[in-house]
Amino acid sequence: MTLPSRRTRWILVALALAGVACTALLRPGGSSYGDGRLTEPSGLTAGQQPGVFWTHNDSGDGPVLYAVTIDGRLLGRYRVDGAGAEDWEAVTADGQGRLYVGDIGNNANDRRDLVVYRVAEPAVPLDGEVAEGTLTVERAIRFHYPDQTEFPPKARNYDAEALFWDPRAGEGALYLLSKHRGDMRTVLYRFDALEGAESIALSARGSVEVGGDPDRFGGMVTGADLSPDGRYLAVLTYHALFVFERPATGDDWLAELRNRIDFDQDVTVQAEAVVWHGDAVVFTNEQGSIFRVESPLTPREGRFP
Repeated sequence: MTLPSRRTRWILVALALAGVACTALLRPGGSSYGDGRLTEPSGLTAGQQPGVFWTHNDSGDGPVLYAVTIDGRLLGRYRVDGAGAEDWEAVTADGQGRLYVGDIGNNANDRRDLVVYRVAEPAVPLDGEVAEGTLTVERAIRFHYPDQTEFPPKARNYDAEALFWDPRAGEGALYLLSKHRGDMRTVLYRFDALEGAESIALSARGSVEVGGDPDRFGGMVTGADLSPDGRYLAVLTYHALFVFERPATGDDWLAELRNRIDFDQDVTVQAEAVVWHGDAVVFTNEQGSIFRVESPLTPREGRFP
């Protein structure tokens, strides 16, 4: 969805008056950043290469990853050979040079082909030219929800838009947060294996009520990212940013809520992807804006921004 230029300018003015850092991805006239190729930025993660972040479009685009700067400047476009693109919703990195792309969108809760693709992260030229390249799927990690028995079920709680990697969990572990339409909760799942020809049954590690207005997409988690020091997990919804602290034992990342920042949804609109940038949290929406929360651990009065 593309916002008209007047709406884009209004958002920027409102945020400037509020003292909030924000960068428009949509330029006046309605074209998106990245010379029009990123129209609905969804997932977002920091790459191993300093200053390089990875994103992709929501459903409707092909299997393409985009390298960008934190303020949205396009650095490269890479087609992923061997990957489908039914509904890409998330991307994360393991810090060891691998990206995990989640074809995990499941709006109707009827998919039986959910998959995460692993690809090697390329070196991105930083000379000002937009790179073009091709990546190859190293591994297709097929998975399913162990408690889903109907397709679709009556309670549609088997969608997802959030992946994150925890390097401290054994040799490292991949996690997923569910997006619910049947209630106001999210479930934290772990991938207990990342290889094999058969579909992997996810392992539930915890859950939490995220609340929100049911008439404004409350209860729906749309992104997650672990802080660079591994201490905090940022969880994004349409209505708020949640920051959880690393659990003292085990891996129920939803057990220790550190802070919650509620949004003015008239401004933040359809928040879809989140990433840590140093001590700050940056999130984007599908309408084409980037928002920056400078002190995500500090309680605040009122709604962001």
